[in-house]
Amino acid sequence: MIIVTGATGQLGRQIVERLLTRVPAARIGVSVRDPQKAQTFADQGVRVRHGSFTDADSLAHAFEGATQVLIVSVDKMGEEAVRQHRPR
Repeated sequence: MIIVTGATGQLGRQIVERLLTRVPAARIGVSVRDPQKAQTFADQGVRVRHGSFTDADSLAHAFEGATQVLIVSVDKMGEEAVRQHRPR
């Protein structure tokens, strides 16, 4: 399974949409902070799970079964980005 983080953002959404043209939806999973915003992907058969860089346990669950993970960074810069990527 290919997992994409940040799939409700501009870049992440485009990546998943492109993947759906090349890979069966059942082989794609997304890790998002707000699963409701990824409902359109769930409706297409993509596995949607809550995952946040600030919650390591959520990432372990979101990445479960992954053979590949594409990490799309948060939409912050500088110290805020570092803070959001550092597990607690």
